[in-house]
Amino acid sequence: MSFTRSLAAAVVAVLLWAPLPAQTQVVQPAKAEKTTETRTVPLAAGSTLKVKNVNGFIHVEAWDREEVQFTGEFKPSSRDEQVKVVIESGKNSLEIRGEYPKHEGWGFYQGPLCQMTLKVPRKVAPSLQTVNGEVTLSGTQGAADLTTVNGGVRATDLAEALKVSTVNGAITLTQVHGELILETVNGTIKGTGLDSQGQALKASTVNGSIHLQTTGLKGRLQANTVHGDITFNAKGAEQVEVKKHSVRAVFPGGDRGIELKTVNGAITLD
Repeated sequence: MSFTRSLAAAVVAVLLWAPLPAQTQVVQPAKAEKTTETRTVPLAAGSTLKVKNVNGFIHVEAWDREEVQFTGEFKPSSRDEQVKVVIESGKNSLEIRGEYPKHEGWGFYQGPLCQMTLKVPRKVAPSLQTVNGEVTLSGTQGAADLTTVNGGVRATDLAEALKVSTVNGAITLTQVHGELILETVNGTIKGTGLDSQGQALKASTVNGSIHLQTTGLKGRLQANTVHGDITFNAKGAEQVEVKKHSVRAVFPGGDRGIELKTVNGAITLD
């Protein structure tokens, strides 16, 4: 084989094996008015999904398709600016982020808004982050990370580990399985139909109560409150020590940490 043919074959091989470049599209209304935009992009099962927003909620629901449907409800700023949403596809990944105009100076200013609603593959690992707005997630089967600052977080029918962080908002969970790391400051934490599957369970707030109904606990429990009562109804525990503001117990079969703590609020573990 000639040198030229060998070089050509090598170039073809590199092209075939090289990772595909990211593909980007932008969604930004041209007019300064309330409007709704929808886009659909492919995403394989087992991929990662990142959604970042600032002013507006993020609502995500699983469906049985290997694609993501994004719907944005846009509202312009007091200076007729619109949020620019960037949708960037990579190999086994998708990122959707809202880019907001920078504001400087004095005087009244109301920033633009984008409410984000998505339908996503059931087998996807989502990371959802906003600042001013609630975050909801339903039906996915990958590890999830949900974050906001001013807003509540709701999660339903999840099959793997979940991490939740907010500051001013409640955390509400229904039928969530796997490791749970839950943190808020001003808000309650409530969960029903939980199954920690022997993994870590940590729930922390400052101004709010904690009420969890869960199975699958394995490890050492430590629950503490400062201004509030504790109710302990969980089954299968050993070495149980219940006081007015604290509970310690051992759930046999594992050594993962089970930590519940608040300052101003009650704790109930069923």
